[in-house]
Amino acid sequence: MKKLQIHNNLGYLLTTATNALVNHMQRVIHEEGIDVPFEQLRMLLFISNNDGVNQQFICENLNKVKPGVSRLVDGLVKKGLVEQRPDKNDRRVKNLHITKKGLKIRDHFYPIGLSNLKQIEQQLGGSETEQLKNHLRSIKEILSNSLNSKE
Repeated sequence: MKKLQIHNNLGYLLTTATNALVNHMQRVIHEEGIDVPFEQLRMLLFISNNDGVNQQFICENLNKVKPGVSRLVDGLVKKGLVEQRPDKNDRRVKNLHITKKGLKIRDHFYPIGLSNLKQIEQQLGGSETEQLKNHLRSIKEILSNSLNSKE
């Protein structure tokens, strides 16, 4: 069987770059003594910027599947970083709110995470960073339109 040449494949490059970023951030989080995995921290940041959201909103805006979001939210609730409150209009829906403990963790992590991302951007350079961001937005839009056209 012929050996596949995946190292220059867009999917491979996006996936490995994302994995490298997640691993780097997880190391930083561990070094800072933050006892929350990076995936949960990303969810915590999203909820803190969108207080009162429900899990469906998170799924739609972060392109995540419901079981994954439920697992992350359950972990945040269990740690006391997020609380679920019934929606005023539909008691079946639970809205998510960050707690004081969650705000404390967010405020500890956010400047550290932002500083690490800024270092990457500086090494990449201003115009390359903007180009990359534009390309990533385009990829997301293409994929979103592709998915939406199949529904």
